[in-house]
Amino acid sequence: MTSSTNQYIRQILHHSEAPPPVKARFFYTSPLAIDDPLSPLPPSAQTAQTMYAKLPPRPFSEFDNTALDKAWHDLRRKLLRYNEERGEKPKPHADPEPTGRQEKGKKAELSVLSTSPSARRPASASDASTRSNRPPVIHEAPAVPPDAENHDTTGTPFIRAPSMRRADRIPSRPQPQLLDSYQWDDPSAKAKQPKKPQASPETPSAKIAVGVSRLHHVAMPDLNLEPIYWRPVNDVSPVVRATWFYKDTMLPVEPSVANMLEAGYTELQPWTETWSDELNSAIEVGAAGEAKILHKLWPDLFKRLESRPSTARTEMGSVTSMNLDDEPATAEKDREHAVEIACDIIDIASGVDGVDNKASGTSTYSSGGGLPRWYPTAGVVYANANDAYILKPNLQPSAYYGRRPLANYIRKGRKLGIAVVRGFDQAAYDRLYPTKKSSTATKAEEGVSSSQSGAPPNRRQKSDPALAHAERPKVTELILVIHGIGQKLSERMESFHFTHAINAFRREVSVELGTDGVKSRLRTNMGGIMVLPVNWRQSLSFEDGERDIPDDPALNDFGLKDITPETLPSVRNIVSDVMLDVPYYLSHHQPKMIAAVIGEANRIYKLWCQNNPGFAQHGRVHIIAHSLGSVMAVDILSKQPTSIPAELSDPTTVDLNSSPPLEHFLFNTSGLFLCGSPAGFFLLLKRASLMPRLGKQKPGANLSSIRKPICGSHGTYGCLAVDNIYNIINPYDPVSYRLNATVDAPYASSLKSAWVPTASPGWFSSSGSWFYSSPEGASGNRPDQLPRLPSNVELETHNFSREEIAEQRMLLLNDNGQIDYFLKYGGGPLEIQYLTMLGAHSSYWLLKDFVRMIVLECGRGLGRDGTIQGMRATKKKTQLTT
Repeated sequence: MTSSTNQYIRQILHHSEAPPPVKARFFYTSPLAIDDPLSPLPPSAQTAQTMYAKLPPRPFSEFDNTALDKAWHDLRRKLLRYNEERGEKPKPHADPEPTGRQEKGKKAELSVLSTSPSARRPASASDASTRSNRPPVIHEAPAVPPDAENHDTTGTPFIRAPSMRRADRIPSRPQPQLLDSYQWDDPSAKAKQPKKPQASPETPSAKIAVGVSRLHHVAMPDLNLEPIYWRPVNDVSPVVRATWFYKDTMLPVEPSVANMLEAGYTELQPWTETWSDELNSAIEVGAAGEAKILHKLWPDLFKRLESRPSTARTEMGSVTSMNLDDEPATAEKDREHAVEIACDIIDIASGVDGVDNKASGTSTYSSGGGLPRWYPTAGVVYANANDAYILKPNLQPSAYYGRRPLANYIRKGRKLGIAVVRGFDQAAYDRLYPTKKSSTATKAEEGVSSSQSGAPPNRRQKSDPALAHAERPKVTELILVIHGIGQKLSERMESFHFTHAINAFRREVSVELGTDGVKSRLRTNMGGIMVLPVNWRQSLSFEDGERDIPDDPALNDFGLKDITPETLPSVRNIVSDVMLDVPYYLSHHQPKMIAAVIGEANRIYKLWCQNNPGFAQHGRVHIIAHSLGSVMAVDILSKQPTSIPAELSDPTTVDLNSSPPLEHFLFNTSGLFLCGSPAGFFLLLKRASLMPRLGKQKPGANLSSIRKPICGSHGTYGCLAVDNIYNIINPYDPVSYRLNATVDAPYASSLKSAWVPTASPGWFSSSGSWFYSSPEGASGNRPDQLPRLPSNVELETHNFSREEIAEQRMLLLNDNGQIDYFLKYGGGPLEIQYLTMLGAHSSYWLLKDFVRMIVLECGRGLGRDGTIQGMRATKKKTQLTT
């Protein structure tokens, strides 16, 4: 035992030369390309298990990879200090307690590297034949030297960081199940998913924002790609820090295999001239010499396992054995244990202050596209400082069969086995995967790739050539989208989740931002647009639980499940999850629902300002509210302060957890876009009118019109603290109601129905389109037509005082002079209106006219002068009678 310990310390702790640093690259496995906002979106109904098993990993951009690797090494040092201060060795914080083989004082049974690189001398043909007496590369030795166990600092050889657990035992993220089967007794998705193990709150961790749009971050040390602004919807993706790569594909080698490759690399030192001499000597000796330079990828322990009786086979097909402590050990556990020791050897070779040459993370993909492989019987030939070849037994050197892979294949550049390379080669990856751009992406690439970039433009452009031509790298328009009824349904049918619709909507906005016609009509200081969902229903429950009811037998307490009949369970639950949101809102639950919207919107806005410093000073916030969400937005903005107090001007200083829940948004709202909105009906029920806010300093407004009785005061229902209100109506949507009449009914009746200009001009006529319309837009008037002067009869009968008040109100509510806009939808000779109606309420997000309207109205110039003529209000022609 003592001699083995001394050999371990001499060979491992006293390395004469540290291995060169590896050029690691972080990969993520996700159907969503976070560096390409124009990439096609994956189907929302796929299960995570199906998606991730078939998808090859994607590399992070060079800019993000640099930030990730720096954060990884910083976290590694913090974890080492953390464990040193507590006098403990890093332990798997998410794994069960180690077995007896890992406890102190147990007998040695771990495999370590035995040959001392520092003692190796240049080989020659005469002594190559004597290598047959050299001990095998891997043999039994103690896992931890006895004297090293007494140390309570990170000076011990086991300094793995920052994973704090074995590289190949990191549990993969929970695999959500497809819940598109609507049954009464189906538990929610949240209840079905296993709880994710949580690290100690004081344990060092890090979250690094990545992607062009900065919508995701990588959580360390768990190495998961997670969304920042919404709760996971099957989009928590595994991340791998890769060090070895398959040469044919430049995709990462499985972390456990990569660490075994790196351990052999550390032991044999292929980067030195000594190793080159050994290879030359082996070629001169022949097959027997080549057999001596073959490195076994895994310990010989697996051969002993295979000799055990077949009755000990486990479910995975492995055979069990008894370790020195008479405890069962499967091949899986022994492989994990071997990787653990390999990670220790890699760390020891580079030192505490050196670079981390280990691979980390969870691999879900292999070079063959199937399950990750680990090559249990393979051997490795290290050809040089960068290249190695994984050979199965029938390709390995053999004097008996005369196989000489080094001389006949590797040195001659012929393909043999599985070629792997140490370190990532960006040029090789670019050759293997050239960038493919669709026609849409080509048109939009200038404005899109950079318009949503959260990184400083100068540094990002230098580090990432794909963004060298960035035009608008700073986001100036943040759009928060409030959903309506039915999101309870998404807990059972994940494809109905609102986040999927907004992801698609965000992509369409990015496409529009890149088109020439749109860019030419944006204001000069306008940057990018970011769209984020406000999922207020997800965390809201109407089950009050135990109520404070006196112990009175005359009182009764019941819930929704108690009154729901057991017949037609699927239909009844669709009604409960979709339609009951409206009566809930009309009940005593309304304050809870409004608080959920405010809380979620403020949480997202605070996170956005934290990740985009300065946005609170230079950015604007808009709200799109759909269905019931529009009614809630009107309620909130009626009570919203006219301007946010100074103490809330910087939302990053507001603690939303410890402070009482706010009753208003943390931001001022520039534009409010209502779609599929019944807000007009709720205004009718409350006998209220839409009015501009007194004291609201709207850009470009006539200050003399901001007075009573034109404007209303704070707290009046319908008196909203916004700059512009838009009510977009699908004519086939039975839930939508007009709002013009809620400002002034006679004035609204004098206006023509306004249609959103089409984004695609017709074959024979350009009338009614965005960029080919006349100065009067969709009105159809000739460009040279002048406004008709009122006649004497009209001057005598019209109440111009009321009309002036109505017109000034309308202009303060919307720079275009009107609120209602109809979308072109459906049509055709074979159309059945009642069938078209079924999908009309949820059709807004992918309608090109709607998307272009949002982009242009958010990005146009401020005030009346910045409006597009096709959007301005026009009056009907008055027919005089004699």
